[in-house]
Amino acid sequence: MKNKHTQHKNFIINVKNLVGQMQSLHLQAIDAYTPIVNELIQRQCNNQKEIERVLDGLLDFASDERILNLFRKLCRYYYQINPQATANYIQYYKKQYDENEELLKSGYFKKNPIK
Repeated sequence: MKNKHTQHKNFIINVKNLVGQMQSLHLQAIDAYTPIVNELIQRQCNNQKEIERVLDGLLDFASDERILNLFRKLCRYYYQINPQATANYIQYYKKQYDENEELLKSGYFKKNPIK
């Protein structure tokens, strides 16, 4: 019985460590992508491959609201250049994150926190 308790405790510790690493990675992504997004818009970049490369990277971290805001900002800009590609990126986001968004709205994570 004690062995199962120790395994469970170790599992929880490992999950907490992973969550901490993910949060750190998201902070790094925010620091890295904020100036890139701002610079693309400021210089009125119309290089679609360059913009899409940044959108691809932002999608990897779009579960974080701050990154999601950067994604939205760049999508609003990109829409003027390529509305269809922008719509595709929004669909990619919805496919990847809608399930989590529904869980967030339902309060699931608040009711079931990682301890």
